[in-house]
Amino acid sequence: MEIIFRHFWIMFIAVTVANAFILKNYSQKYIAEDPTLKKGYDDYFKGILFYGNIPWIIMGIGCLTGLTNGIPEYSSPREMNPVVLALDFSIIILWVLSFRWIYFRNGAEFLERHPGIFFRPTILNKNGKVTARDIKRRYSFILLCWIIMMWIMDFPASNF
Repeated sequence: MEIIFRHFWIMFIAVTVANAFILKNYSQKYIAEDPTLKKGYDDYFKGILFYGNIPWIIMGIGCLTGLTNGIPEYSSPREMNPVVLALDFSIIILWVLSFRWIYFRNGAEFLERHPGIFFRPTILNKNGKVTARDIKRRYSFILLCWIIMMWIMDFPASNF
């Protein structure tokens, strides 16, 4: 079981890559309708592949070098493991950059113009379209949930 936890970060990379390719495939119908969207989707796709894997690479470095004891240790940053803190710092930097992009660099408007990136059709939203205001509101909620889960709630690694 320990070997699974030591190399589970590879699964995170695989899921991130798979999600990027699913998005790329999903975007083709929108690009066919409006070819001017192609560059935006392509840039977003490359961003997911690059930025989306930074935390998992840090996690992999920690697991492979023995500086961490596997995935459960990453759920408890308050134990102050330097690699866990580096992972959390990378996530915080990514969240700050995405916050800046969404709120101050027209990122929410970009996501509104490029359907299917941020939200897909659901029971609550049949057409999958959201406004820039919806994106900003939901992004803030997601960010708040992450902060509460990782820094306020107590998930000691010894419980896993």
